[in-house]
Amino acid sequence: MMKIKRKEPRSKDQNQPDKKSPAKAKGQSGRVFSVGIKLFLIIFLSILSSVVVTGLVSLYVSEDMVESNSEQSALETIQQTSAKLDTVLLVYEQSIMQLLTSINLHEWLFIASDPNRQIFDQLTAQKEISEMLNQVAYANSNVSNITLIPVNPDLPMYSTYASKSFEIDREADWFKDVTSHQQPVWLHTQPGGYSQVTSRPQLAVARMMKTNYTQSYVILVEIYPAMLNEQVKDIQLSETSIVHVVNANNQLLHGESDSDVLKEAELPLPEGGTGKVIGSDGLEYIVVSHYSDKAGWYVVGAAPTSELTEDIKIIQRVIQTVVIGAAIVAVLLSLFIMRTMGTPLRKLSTLMMEGAKGNLNVRINIKNRDEIGQVGRSFNEMMEQIRSLVEQTNQSAAEVLATAQDLSVSAQETAQAAREISEATEQIAGGASTLAAEAERGNELVGDLSRQLSHVVDANRTMGEVASDVHQVSEQGTGYMAQLNEKTQATEEMTRRMVERVDRLKESTASIRSLLDMLTKITQQTNILALNASIEASRSGTAGRGFMVIAGEIRKLADQSRESIGVVAEMTDQIQGGIDEMVSVMTEAYPLFQEQIEAVKDAELIFNRVRERMTGLVQQADKVTEAIEQLEKAQLVLSDTMSSVSAVSEESSAISEEVASSSLTQLNTSESLVKLVNKLEMLSNALTESLKKFKI
Repeated sequence: MMKIKRKEPRSKDQNQPDKKSPAKAKGQSGRVFSVGIKLFLIIFLSILSSVVVTGLVSLYVSEDMVESNSEQSALETIQQTSAKLDTVLLVYEQSIMQLLTSINLHEWLFIASDPNRQIFDQLTAQKEISEMLNQVAYANSNVSNITLIPVNPDLPMYSTYASKSFEIDREADWFKDVTSHQQPVWLHTQPGGYSQVTSRPQLAVARMMKTNYTQSYVILVEIYPAMLNEQVKDIQLSETSIVHVVNANNQLLHGESDSDVLKEAELPLPEGGTGKVIGSDGLEYIVVSHYSDKAGWYVVGAAPTSELTEDIKIIQRVIQTVVIGAAIVAVLLSLFIMRTMGTPLRKLSTLMMEGAKGNLNVRINIKNRDEIGQVGRSFNEMMEQIRSLVEQTNQSAAEVLATAQDLSVSAQETAQAAREISEATEQIAGGASTLAAEAERGNELVGDLSRQLSHVVDANRTMGEVASDVHQVSEQGTGYMAQLNEKTQATEEMTRRMVERVDRLKESTASIRSLLDMLTKITQQTNILALNASIEASRSGTAGRGFMVIAGEIRKLADQSRESIGVVAEMTDQIQGGIDEMVSVMTEAYPLFQEQIEAVKDAELIFNRVRERMTGLVQQADKVTEAIEQLEKAQLVLSDTMSSVSAVSEESSAISEEVASSSLTQLNTSESLVKLVNKLEMLSNALTESLKKFKI
């Protein structure tokens, strides 16, 4: 049997890709887009962005909380100051009550204003009234003057400024306001006071008094603004804070000097009690105020925002340190993951591209026991199976090609013999048609017939041997094709199992993703709980500081868990991408298996058709043998007697026609066999050319 040897391509190292191959050039040009670099960038940017965003959010929340707490603390301080002022004001109201409830004062006022009394009694009463007023005024150093103003202008007026004469405008708004109320009325600071006996600004408290003798007086207590200075000078919201008392027009009711009184405050009154304003120095101030229902003025406090939020700088330094540390950790972690995952995947991708080009000798050396290691080992097993299959297919193709060539030679010989039989049959038919006219030539024709029969016997024997050989070769080729078909189906089954294994790996990756989503939700809930705990701790003040620290640590732990979950999620996505890429490569290789299966099936059909045709050829050869036997019998009859030449000629003519028909059928069968053999040879050559692209 003739075998065809195929030349193998020369290569120094079959495991190494060609330096000039398109795949290698593409890989070099796109090295920056490799899986390792992508993993490095994704993990680094994810960790860094998460830490930066968390830091910025924490900074923003901290600033907001510190500002809010500082603002609330300042507001509480101002409210306490206002309450303290209200308490101080009660002292002055009590002074009025002391006068209001003095029975002696009522009697003295009556005596001093009674025209029926003696002058001595009136003077004595006036002296007692003045002494009582001075006694009450001297009890508080901030009281500048106490005046008893009669509603009836005909009655005398009494004051601690007894040496000075002054008039009270009873048509003034403040006087009408006091006379219309039965409660103390606080009067805001005004230049010269309300008695107008001094040039210094004064504030006052006044109340209506009705004596037991149906007389009405207004008790006016004038107070130095220094009283307000004493109450607010020690109040500090910060190192450079400002605390003052203003009226509804934002005018100062006190100051370091008398010239500062009733000047407009530098900072405006905030709406709603709190606010932020820009001062004349360009700094931002937090301004808080509280309205006193008793006095009708505003206690205002202002402090630079930068001083109240000094703790923010510490938080900023901590966040900067955390960001730098996170960047270093992200770089180290990214490099580790890029080395442990990116490098094997990149190597596996390169070897897959080499395998797709036909190099079946490539193998990957991965010692990992994870999914990547399993994929690498599966790749090695697949390439080994494909290599074995290609070797078997190549050997079978060579044997089929050699058999086809032998069959072609035999088919050509059979066709030649068939043509000779056809020619001989035509000659027999011609001789039989002229036998009646040329009986005298019978002996010669008998001799010729004997020789032709001898040739026919030889040709028929040769054709039978060739047909037997062709039939045996067809059976052998059919067996080879059956084995090749079984091996091809086994390869397809192995590929299918590998695809199923990859699908199960995909399902496992999806399960990991679901678990990561659940863990992400848990970390979010933990972060929310930690934030609520921090808020509750801040509301608790000093007692909740320890709990606030614990809540902060819980929040940090939740953030770290979220970051770790993000990293694992990214790693899972990259593994999924590598699996998808392997599935793509297997999908590209699968059509080659399908084409191979179709080629094997076509070759098997051809062998079956050849076997069927050779079976028909053998049957025709049997018929020719029978005809030859009949011709031999006829030749014996022709030799024995020439008297029945006419009958023998007719019988010989009939037999010649039958032989001619059989010879024509045999000739057609031989030509069909030649065509089938040529087609088989073409298919064998095509299969051999297809297998040449594989390097084994």
